[in-house]
Amino acid sequence: MPSVMTSADYLRNGIAGTRPGANVVASRPEPAEVTTSPFTDGRFWGDEFFGFTPLRAATAEHAARNAAVNFCCSTIAEAVGGLPFEVYQGDALAIGFELGEVLAYAPNPLQVGAEFWAAMAFSYALRGWAFSEPTIGSNGVEIWPLSPVRSRPEWGERSLRVHYQPEGRPSRILGPGDLFWFANMADGQVEPMAPWRMAKGSIDFAMALENQGRSYAQNGNRPGGTLESDMELGDEVIDRLKAQMAAWRRGGNAVLEGGLKYKVIETKNTDAQLLELIEQRIIEMCLFWRMPLSIALPKYAGKANSEQDALNFVRYVIRPIARRVEQAIRYRLLTPDMRARGISVKLNLDGFLRGDSATQARNAVLYRTASTHSVNEIRSKIFGLPEIDEDWAKDARTPLNSNRAADTATGGETAPNDKVDSEDD
Repeated sequence: MPSVMTSADYLRNGIAGTRPGANVVASRPEPAEVTTSPFTDGRFWGDEFFGFTPLRAATAEHAARNAAVNFCCSTIAEAVGGLPFEVYQGDALAIGFELGEVLAYAPNPLQVGAEFWAAMAFSYALRGWAFSEPTIGSNGVEIWPLSPVRSRPEWGERSLRVHYQPEGRPSRILGPGDLFWFANMADGQVEPMAPWRMAKGSIDFAMALENQGRSYAQNGNRPGGTLESDMELGDEVIDRLKAQMAAWRRGGNAVLEGGLKYKVIETKNTDAQLLELIEQRIIEMCLFWRMPLSIALPKYAGKANSEQDALNFVRYVIRPIARRVEQAIRYRLLTPDMRARGISVKLNLDGFLRGDSATQARNAVLYRTASTHSVNEIRSKIFGLPEIDEDWAKDARTPLNSNRAADTATGGETAPNDKVDSEDD
């Protein structure tokens, strides 16, 4: 049906306002928590902005640089960004609904639907909230994500406002009527919990492990040791030895003489169980973000449990987010008139729930045998195929072929009571 949405539908009474002020520019913190060695400071390698990695997660951006955190959040974001949007009016798909086209395919001129929803889902998975601003542009409704680095939400007991600093413009204060957002679960209050803060201890530990492995590979931690000799060293040998050791500290090689031997005192990564500790940190991150271990670690991946892990990923990770998005769209974007007309949005999870091809075929047989689904319902809702414009394909009670559908699951052999007895029997 044609859309009746107008610009006035989105002019709401919020607390939005502007105030003059200096532009806020995001900057990296001072490197107070790194070693003095140039080998462990990322700026030494020519990357003065992004190369620096602290040993603690001071912000969400720091936390996202950890490999396990980034993996969990990006996997969730890509999964949510790839979900098909379906707009319904009642039980039927809505045709020509403008806002549905905007949400599904082009929220704003610079992002398609998959990019927009992936960006929102990443912020949600990392910080526990994702904000965007619906506006009216030259082509109609536009929805722009608000940069989380420039956003500072203030959650009151029964209120919300977001301090936002646009690029090159005065700061703004946005209220609920100016925003579209969805948030993580909360502990008996309005303010959502931040996943990265809840996992901060594990993230800090993981960053320390990454720093240790990186330092070892870059030889930033020069191994300590002792010089041993069975002979007595003279003053000249000691003076030359001091010069050699000074060159060694500068990165050169020391030439030992007089029977001197260098005995290394170090802890190997294998002895420190570095790999085991890193794997344990990955497992902890997966627990915080409810990710199946088979997705993150190959040792846990197996054909026997892969399908169940995929279902758990949908059940415990994607479906809760999809439900929040559906309800947020209904009550924070749709007008009361749209809701009264039965307009609703569904994020289709069927693609995650289909299983492998053998499971899909068995399920289709069971649906038809039990007469719970028609041919068209199986084709369109399960396999994503076009419907057949025939009456028999629309009725779930259509008689099956003489070669019973149940028999196709075992190779298509004709049922015994349908076989024609031959004269030789």
